[in-house]
Amino acid sequence: MKTGFRKARLNINTIQYVGLALVILAIAFGFQAAFGNVMTTANLRVMAMNMVFEGIMALGMTFVIIMGGIDLSVASVFAFGEILVAKLMVQAGLPVPVAVVLTLITCAGIGALNGVMIVMLRVHPLIITLGTLLTLRGINLAITDGKSISGFSEGFLWLGQGRIFGVDFPIIFFSVTALILGLLLAHHRYFRQLYFIGGSERAARFSGVNVSRVKISIYVLSSTLAGCAGIMAAAKYGAAHWGHGNASELKAIASVAIGGADIMGGSGTIFGTVLGVIFLAVVHNAFVTSAVNTFWYDVVNGVMLLLAVLISRFIARQNTQKLKALRQSKLDQSQHYQTSKGGKP
Repeated sequence: MKTGFRKARLNINTIQYVGLALVILAIAFGFQAAFGNVMTTANLRVMAMNMVFEGIMALGMTFVIIMGGIDLSVASVFAFGEILVAKLMVQAGLPVPVAVVLTLITCAGIGALNGVMIVMLRVHPLIITLGTLLTLRGINLAITDGKSISGFSEGFLWLGQGRIFGVDFPIIFFSVTALILGLLLAHHRYFRQLYFIGGSERAARFSGVNVSRVKISIYVLSSTLAGCAGIMAAAKYGAAHWGHGNASELKAIASVAIGGADIMGGSGTIFGTVLGVIFLAVVHNAFVTSAVNTFWYDVVNGVMLLLAVLISRFIARQNTQKLKALRQSKLDQSQHYQTSKGGKP
């Protein structure tokens, strides 16, 4: 029964991924044919760098959403990571590695605080992380007086502007992190528990899953990745500013949803999220390339997010119906076997 359900879900996921990939290719080659400068190496690099930081945050958001949670605080953690690493280096005079490590530890602590409050207070993560978002945004403004911080060393700037074999370091970081997290989510028992928790937290608890520990660790992962993105963004832009990353949490959530994850939890993959990130990057680049008013970009993103949520809910319903049908079929087979066995002399 489980095997049949998994095959059905796999087929649906494959259709989603193929469909999304075809849409991405259609947009890219359509605008290439119309304007002729979309598929150039320089433009592809710009396209990737425009979404790489939101993409890094989306990787952590994937785990949170599969678990049935949400993390709105990543945008403020992103900016806080920028500001903290800048202050530690420029004002406190700490070496780059020390400043980076202390910043990541602090960002992880923010995620742990989110997780603990969600678990201990039993409040919906939307409320907790929204409170963290607003609190950190105020802190970011207060500790910078609304000004940017610059004056970084060349060693630090390499984290955002350096290249390895001609590829920007943030893109390499995103790709390697996506690969590692994708493998862990697909094969590691600890992370496979997220699907169980997202499907039914109560059932997961009765099965012996330490739901509280898993939740806290996943929010730590989400905030840590947001901190990583913030550090590299500061290095890329050469300055830290409280306004960097505004609304990036929405793009991260949209990437996960467009990639096929059920916003209510229980399904999703890193591969799907990567496709969602690429889709948003291609759409944004298409607006810039075609000189269409970029204000319409948010309209398209909003419509795509709504469509993704509707599709994910439809697929979730289909999966539930198929699971019920498989269970009923198994029950009918069992009853038929018992009847035929009882009827023998």
